[in-house]
Amino acid sequence: MTRREAIESLGLVSTHVLFPSVLLGFVSGCQDPNKTIDDHAPAFFNPEEFEIIRQIVDIILPSTKSKSASEVFTHHFLDEVFSKCMDVEQQALIRDGMATLVPAFLSSDDQNSLLEEVDQKAYGNDEAYAYFRVIKQYTLVGFFTSQEGMTRASNFVKFPGDYKGEIISEKQTLSYGKTNLRYYL
Repeated sequence: MTRREAIESLGLVSTHVLFPSVLLGFVSGCQDPNKTIDDHAPAFFNPEEFEIIRQIVDIILPSTKSKSASEVFTHHFLDEVFSKCMDVEQQALIRDGMATLVPAFLSSDDQNSLLEEVDQKAYGNDEAYAYFRVIKQYTLVGFFTSQEGMTRASNFVKFPGDYKGEIISEKQTLSYGKTNLRYYL
């Protein structure tokens, strides 16, 4: 498999046979009121990378009227997906990306600006930053499949009223259903 093929296959991680079980485990684990941020031993990331990922997911989805991404354990979800649902080449791309991101993140005075630059390069189709697209996409998947993401951060309607077949959608419009999340920004 060439590097380009490996990069293109990163978006297909959610089609992996273990992805539903990882997602189910994550969703059920989010409901445990006794779970703490230190209850997870990383399987894919080393401890330093795991802490950096925790900070990165909080920059991607900070605390607002809802909890931040790390408060709903999205970084645990990333660790599980990357360790169980990626093949060796895909894991190597994420590891290579983290090897360059971690030192830059630690030495940066403005980590938000650093991640904005990385994000622009990742979505500007710079193959060297394709790993960040995957981190961001699965951060969104993890957060918006958590109870917090589904009920507080989305346009959750516990008792829906009339059916609205056509809803005007803008870039900032949140989803109205479980399957219409904007995972891929």
